[in-house]
Parts: sequence; C-alpha cells; structure tokens
Amino acid sequence: MNTRIATATRLGFREQARRPLLIALLIVVPFFFITRSIAKTSPLPRRIGLPGGDQILTTMRDIHGVTMAAVTVAFLVGLSGAFIVSSARQADRRLIVAGFGPLETIIARLAVLGAATLVVVGVSVAVTALNFTPRSWAAFTVGTLLVGLTYGCIGALAGAFVGQLGATYLSLFTAMLGQGILQSPMFGNGTPRGPALFLPDYGATRLVIAGGFSPKFHAWAELGLALGWLTLLLAATTVVLRRLLRTT
Repeated sequence: MNTRIATATRLGFREQARRPLLIALLIVVPFFFITRSIAKTSPLPRRIGLPGGDQILTTMRDIHGVTMAAVTVAFLVGLSGAFIVSSARQADRRLIVAGFGPLETIIARLAVLGAATLVVVGVSVAVTALNFTPRSWAAFTVGTLLVGLTYGCIGALAGAFVGQLGATYLSLFTAMLGQGILQSPMFGNGTPRGPALFLPDYGATRLVIAGGFSPKFHAWAELGLALGWLTLLLAATTVVLRRLLRTT
C-alpha cells in the first residue's frame, strides 16, 4: 500500500476512535436489535419464494432470523458512511494542504468505511448464529456484506450532500423502506416486485434470502446485479468525494 495512503488510513481510524458512541452503536445495537426481534416474533407458518423460482414453507420467526441482520447492517453501515465522510472534511482539507492527493485521501476514507462495515457484518452474523442457522452460511454472509457495502456508499453520498443529520434520517428511511418493507418476506409472497426491483440492494437482499433458506445456490443473477450496483455506487462515491476535495 502507498505510504501516504497508509498514513491517511491510520489517521482516519484514530479520528473515528475518538467517537466511542459510534463504536458502541456498531457493536451493541446488532446484539439487541437482532436478538430482540427474533425472540418477539411468533413462529407462524408462511410460504415464500426463493431465487430460482422455488418455494418453501417456513415460519415468521425464521424469516426474521434471516432478514434482521441485513436490516441492521443496512442502517448502521449507512449511518457510518454518513458520519465518516461528513466528519472527515476538516481532516481531508489538512491532508490536501500537506500534499496528499485527492485519490489517496478518498481511498483512506473508503478503507475506514470498509473496516466499519466488516465490524457490523461480523457482529450481526455472529448474533444471528445465536438465534438462527442459515442453510448456506457462505451465501448468507456474502449477501449481508454486499448489503452493508451498498448502504455504506449510499450513506457516504448522503453525508456528502445533506450532512450528518439529514443523512441519518435518510439512512434510517431507506433501510426501513427497502429492507423492512418493500423487500421483506414478511409481506406478500416473499418475492419482491415493482419498485423493489430497482433498489440498489435488491440483488444482495435476495442473496441473503437464498442463503438463509436454500442449501443450493441459484442466485447467480442476483449476485451479478448486487456487484453491478456496488460498482456503480462506489464509482459515484469516488467522483463526488473527489469533486468536494477539488472544491476545498
């Protein structure tokens, strides 16, 4: 790794370490939110559709066991993206004055956001394991990670445009609307339709559902769609942050 990128990344971690509340949220909230949601859900039977066209009979509690990790990750990583980007503007100005290039600074910020994503995903998957066992841990974990990275970019873009407070509300709204309503198997027949098909996290969410309920992997199209959206959002985040640095 470039020495200056490593230096900027280390400074970014040091800056976030001064915010114990954010760190506590990333670790404590998944345990409480996921465990409580699963425990309070009645095991009522429900039939849902899986990627590939299969249908299975499961329960509402198991559906919560699969989906709550993605909902938690979406909100917390989106919030992290907003705070990391918006709170780093002053530090980024100092780095630019010190001779750092815009791309070096951006890579450092994205590295910090990526680390925050890994922490939230790791904690959420571990808490899920205490309450529910997905049929395919690999697909479930990869899907949850892609949800987190997608919302991390969304949060970073929101933080760049509307600031911390606005991005906080936007992260909560998009996570609850996309993960909690439009794509949730708790509603309808479990196969998202209409506006849900155009959401950036649609492919990643379907991957989570496939990993939760199917031992065989049939979600190749959904995986490709999730990677495509992530690439697009990552490119957009890089462009927006670079323009902000040039303006600075």
